[in-house]
Amino acid sequence: MKRAQHYDRWRSGLAAIALVVSVAAGCGEPPPPPPPPQAAAPPPPKPISLDPIPELVLRAGTSGTARIEVNRAGHAGEAAVTVAPPSDPGITVTAEPIGGDTRTGTIVVTAAESVGMAESIVPIQVTVTLDGMTAQENLSVKVPQFEAPTFEPDGAAIVQPGRKGKATFRIDRKGYVGRPIELSAATGVGADGQPPAALPTDTPREITCTPVTIAADADGATVEFSVVPEAPDGPRTIVLSGSTMGRAFPLECKVEVLAHPYTAAPPKAVSLAPGETKQVPLTVTRPAYAGPIDVTVANLPSGVTAEPVVIAAESESGSLVLTASSDAEPRVRSANFRTAGGPFGLDEAFVVRVARPGEEAVLPAAVTAGELGRPRKPGVMSGRLTSAARRALADLYGGTPESEAAVTRGLAWLARVQQLEGSWTLKGGSGTPSPDAPSDPEPPADPTLATALAVLPFLGEGISHQRAPNEPTEYQNYKSVVEKGLVFLCMNQMRDRSKADGFLKGGMEGHSLATIAIAEDYALSRDDRLKLHIRQAVKFLGAMQNQDGSWGREPGGQGDLVTTFWAVQALRAVQAAGLGTSMRPLKKAQQFVEACAAGPADATMSQYRLSGSQPVTPLATAAGLAAQLELGKAADDPDVRSGGAFLLKNTSGPMPYPFLATEALRAVGGEEFDVWNHSVRENLVRRQRQSGDLDGSWDPDGEDGGRMEATALSLVTLQVYYRHLPKERDPAKKSAIEDAEAEAADEPGDAADGP
Repeated sequence: MKRAQHYDRWRSGLAAIALVVSVAAGCGEPPPPPPPPQAAAPPPPKPISLDPIPELVLRAGTSGTARIEVNRAGHAGEAAVTVAPPSDPGITVTAEPIGGDTRTGTIVVTAAESVGMAESIVPIQVTVTLDGMTAQENLSVKVPQFEAPTFEPDGAAIVQPGRKGKATFRIDRKGYVGRPIELSAATGVGADGQPPAALPTDTPREITCTPVTIAADADGATVEFSVVPEAPDGPRTIVLSGSTMGRAFPLECKVEVLAHPYTAAPPKAVSLAPGETKQVPLTVTRPAYAGPIDVTVANLPSGVTAEPVVIAAESESGSLVLTASSDAEPRVRSANFRTAGGPFGLDEAFVVRVARPGEEAVLPAAVTAGELGRPRKPGVMSGRLTSAARRALADLYGGTPESEAAVTRGLAWLARVQQLEGSWTLKGGSGTPSPDAPSDPEPPADPTLATALAVLPFLGEGISHQRAPNEPTEYQNYKSVVEKGLVFLCMNQMRDRSKADGFLKGGMEGHSLATIAIAEDYALSRDDRLKLHIRQAVKFLGAMQNQDGSWGREPGGQGDLVTTFWAVQALRAVQAAGLGTSMRPLKKAQQFVEACAAGPADATMSQYRLSGSQPVTPLATAAGLAAQLELGKAADDPDVRSGGAFLLKNTSGPMPYPFLATEALRAVGGEEFDVWNHSVRENLVRRQRQSGDLDGSWDPDGEDGGRMEATALSLVTLQVYYRHLPKERDPAKKSAIEDAEAEAADEPGDAADGP
């Protein structure tokens, strides 16, 4: 208590002292007021800045975003972003302000499709403004050079000649996404290993492609190719024209042309008896296709059927079952053998023959029917007397509607190019070059040979100067064509007391063919006015025969087998017309033919030379076999059949080879002839001209005969089914030489179906 009272008194004393001091001070000069306190100067604002902007790589036709980072340095609010115009007008830039709550902004840069012709770097100045302060930085935009898309093949691209094929690819767009790609026709085709060459626009292309548009989002493509039928097998490098984003680029594609990615072939010829079922083996090979193969057959002979077959994948064998009904008629057809496997397909042919065993030589009733339907003894030329007989024999031995049409077209061409005086030229025209055949060679002037060749196909259809079958109707108009041609030949024949008496002029080939033409017309017409010309022509043949039995191309010249064959056929045509000839020329000719034989030791008479000093050739062999068969050698003789097999290995050659070989193999008959006939017939039909001034003719393929030889011999080759009836001989009986005079054919026009 006392201590508290003492403390209060001490405080009161201090207060009194303070009061006294205060009063005493107020009695003098007042002190100045203290200066006001000074405010501290604010620190200067911190500047904004931009981080370095990473380089932006931008392909043509694309857009990209550049990220900008602004260091605000404590400044708030929206920052404006501006960019200077790029130096490349193909680059456009858009920028948005940077929001107040972020330091990150973006710039959108777009490169036009036109940029990128070469690599370039485009600097772009970027400015950011905030609170009156600015910061700048450069954005570097790199535009790479444009890269065309690449196409990686997805497996081998195999295309068949004459068909369409496909090639599939995986696409690397090189970053240029979202753009369609156009692929168009090939601009060049090169052999494998060779650079493809650019082709002029008017150059026919071996391989073409169908234009295709590849969708913008597609990562693969399929290109369809077409190959011309005649393209040979082998690899190709094809350059396609590609474009995207307005840029053209080449695209090289590897394509393999392969005619047979697989085979499932039957034998070349099959024979069936009525009522027979035969399992036919199929030879299967798989060079480039291992999948299943579908097999169907069309154009079989009437009464013959074949069920479709599926050859299993990977299988190397198959079979086809052919069935002939019990009432199937004898005939021959080139059946269409069709197979399909994956993207591939093959259309091939094999010959199917229906034949009654032991009746191969039986002729159709249309051939043996005489007037009023009475049977008649057929002669060598009975098959050409009526249109019904021709059709029946063509059906029996392998003719087709196409081959018949080719004959009709060929006769029309021959009629058009006949000269006013009745002759023809070997070139086959009026002397004015044909605009669609400027390369025709100029053959030697030989009107006898040309006229004889031209007349023979008309005679082969049964058209003489006095008669013609009723069908086709235009055949009636050709009687005058034949007459003018025969008049020319007969008027051209030499008549004097020398060895040239009876010569029809030209060479021996022309003389022999003219003799055949006159003799065949006589056999059809029985016009006795022709007899003297025939006898004089035969007389000249005898006078010009060489001591070794041959005839040469020129009268009295060195003999050869082809000219000798024509002379032998001339003598046989005279005999077939019922006009007897001496046996001596034929016997001598046989000696020459046999002297030209040069086959292997086990088949000496199977192969031939043109003369004793020359090598064996297919042409000489065809002439030798045809001559031997004309002279009476049996068709089933082992040497003849061996020679036929030799000819089958040589299915092409210039005239007269196809004609001579067809003559020989026609006598051999059977499947050998079927195979040969199919090949030669289809080749001739395919090669015949189909338009223009040369419509109906064949282009020349020999050295001397010109268009006339090619056309005339092609026509008589297509007439092989009915031009002469097949010669069936018993080798135990007399030979053709010994019984030739007994072959007088009763071939007057009694069976003609026209006047």
